[in-house]
Amino acid sequence: MGGCPHFPFRRTDPLHPPAELGEARQTAPVLPVTLWNGRRAWVVTRQKEIREVLSDDERFSGRFGQEAFPTVTEARVAVDRGERAFVGMDNPEHDRFRRMFTREFSVRRMMALEPDIRAIAHRLLDELEQAGPPQDLVPMLAVRFPSLVMSLLFGSPYEDHRFIIECAVARHGLTQSPGEAERKARELAHYCHRLIEARMVEPRDDMVSRVIADQVRPGLLSVEEFAEIGAMILRAGHDTTTNMIAMGALYLVRDPALAARLRAAPADIRRTVEEFLRFTSPVQFSPRRVARVDVELAGVTIRQGEGLFLSLASANRDETVFADADAINIDRDNSAQLAFGYGIHQCLGQVLARIELQVMFEVLLARLPGLRLAVPLESLRFKHDMQIYGLHNLPVTW
Repeated sequence: MGGCPHFPFRRTDPLHPPAELGEARQTAPVLPVTLWNGRRAWVVTRQKEIREVLSDDERFSGRFGQEAFPTVTEARVAVDRGERAFVGMDNPEHDRFRRMFTREFSVRRMMALEPDIRAIAHRLLDELEQAGPPQDLVPMLAVRFPSLVMSLLFGSPYEDHRFIIECAVARHGLTQSPGEAERKARELAHYCHRLIEARMVEPRDDMVSRVIADQVRPGLLSVEEFAEIGAMILRAGHDTTTNMIAMGALYLVRDPALAARLRAAPADIRRTVEEFLRFTSPVQFSPRRVARVDVELAGVTIRQGEGLFLSLASANRDETVFADADAINIDRDNSAQLAFGYGIHQCLGQVLARIELQVMFEVLLARLPGLRLAVPLESLRFKHDMQIYGLHNLPVTW
């Protein structure tokens, strides 16, 4: 492969993306790499080129499972091939299915949920205080909070959250076998299929029941299509927000001055969330694209059929966009951050995620003012083994 570095790269500092991405931004912003199967692909590292690719659906395809669609593991090949939700589609199919769900994630509907989301946060903090310090915030808060919110919104029983997370981990892990990843992907779709059938018999006030009434019964969406999209929504709703809560809590306990400022001025939490999203960029190896034609990008020719990884983590550390990009600065203009992606595939649930993060950090800071790490930073287990970056544990005391 002519000396192309192997991808994915490894982090040497758990709080920062791999150093190779920063080096590439300076010297080779569209970097050729070698994948697990020996194929060549490209890693796009600067915000300018990433925005260019993500807004150009004529020259770049985002359809999962096609020949040369780039993956970081063999297991992901099988999962991509079986993806039937709109996350893995090009237009016009992508927009047709996505439009069926935009109302469910509208700003108005999400804002209406905020009092219930806040009540869930306080209930979990009640339990945390009653349990007493020290406690691990990952299982106690970071996992349970998004699961309870998704149960409220989607209609999946809360007691099923461990199974849902298990399926998400099998899909997003870097160590799963192809068979295990594919099996868990199918199990979650089958789970959604059963839930949809149950709501068709006994509707409730939840997303599944509303989509059945608005889309399934009029014949616009089949039960099978809804099950696939539902599995995608459940995975995303549980996994990414969990990791952002854990990482954001870590930043707060490591910076008492910032925590004190936010406690005194909760209105600043909104832009703090944006900065935490920029700094973390938990989605490590997506979005991905395949060139439909030969394309020149940043002076490099990408051949038709070659795959691209668009590094959001690198885009969010782009020094030409964010001064002193490797530092957290909640006063910066971070409106250009791309943690939720860009273009037609931008995260459908980003309004909900922002509300969850703002509420959780506000409640956590108000309820536990003396929050601090209960162990050295070196003993924390970061998710180097996952495609969605975060923390496996976060022991704290107060």
